[in-house]
Amino acid sequence: MLYLEILKITGALILCYLIGGIHFCNLISKAVAKKDLKDIGDKNPGGWNLLFNVSMYWGVIGSWLDALKGFLSYFFILLLTGSELLALIGGSIAVLGHCYSPYHRFKGGKGVAAIFGLFLGASPWSILVFGVGFVSGLFMVKNMIWGVFFGIIAPMVFLIFFLDSPIYLILTLLLLIVIPKYVNHSISMSENFKFRKEKNMKDLFTPKIR
Repeated sequence: MLYLEILKITGALILCYLIGGIHFCNLISKAVAKKDLKDIGDKNPGGWNLLFNVSMYWGVIGSWLDALKGFLSYFFILLLTGSELLALIGGSIAVLGHCYSPYHRFKGGKGVAAIFGLFLGASPWSILVFGVGFVSGLFMVKNMIWGVFFGIIAPMVFLIFFLDSPIYLILTLLLLIVIPKYVNHSISMSENFKFRKEKNMKDLFTPKIR
């Protein structure tokens, strides 16, 4: 019986990974504009590239579809197991699938929308905290890597202290999944993590090849 339970959970987590690996934004771009996001803009198959280089409307739609991957994976595992910790792991695995898709030679997007969906599932209030942390990091440091870092840290602290949630156990996994996606390999690591890296706010939000 225990063996079957383990097999069921393992299969469900694999399904989360496979669903996470579907790049909805790239599918939308190909359908509505006949463009492959991996060939335009920053070559990232995510919502930001779709929004900037194809359509603002479809960029928003695609971003919400990416967010649903983290959101639905969280609730799917929660309903299946009743374990919040396993649900958080399931949502994180969906983020992993988005960033390292099994359908695209383990390449993928940057995962922020999928993480947004995961936090939305774990606690709607954490989304507000995520936004405050993300925007504060961007404005204070003018570096997207630090913005993403603070965006993840802020809800983690909120969930630990106010909801006694085990989400802190997967924080390291989320950081390991997402942060490398923002590293520009054409410059040094110290330059990547430099405070005040960008000269103006527009540069922060313009997709760049990394």
